[in-house]
Amino acid sequence: MPTLKEHLRKAIHNEDFYSSFDLEKTPYLDWVVNGIFYSALHYMGSYFATQNQHPGDHLERNRLIEVDPNLGRNFYISCYRDLKDDSEDARYRMRTFIAKEIRQDIIPLLKSVKQFLNQYVKEIK
Repeated sequence: MPTLKEHLRKAIHNEDFYSSFDLEKTPYLDWVVNGIFYSALHYMGSYFATQNQHPGDHLERNRLIEVDPNLGRNFYISCYRDLKDDSEDARYRMRTFIAKEIRQDIIPLLKSVKQFLNQYVKEIK
C-alpha cells in the first residue's frame, strides 16, 4: 500500500507533468487534464493513507469520499467528481479541451482539492 509520502510524491510528479506543457501550444491538452486528475487522486490517496484506508480502485475511492465524515458528498460533487469526469471525458469520450477552460475551470478545481485537504494533510501545499 502506498504511504502518505508516496502519494504526495506521485501527486507532485503529476503536477510537474501537466505543468510542463505550454497550454497554448500543446496538442496534448487531454493529457494535461489527466495529469491534473491524477494529481487530485494521489492527494486524496495521501488523505486516505492518514486514515489507514487504501482504496484499490476508482469505485472504492469514490465511495470512501462520499461516506467520509471529513469529506462527504458535497466535497465529492463540488471538486473531485468534476476532475474525474473531465479525465474520463478526455480518455473515453475524446472530448476536446481548450487552454482557457483548463486554466479557468480545471486547475482551480485541483487547487480547491489541495486547499481543502491541507487541513488534514499539512504536507499538501
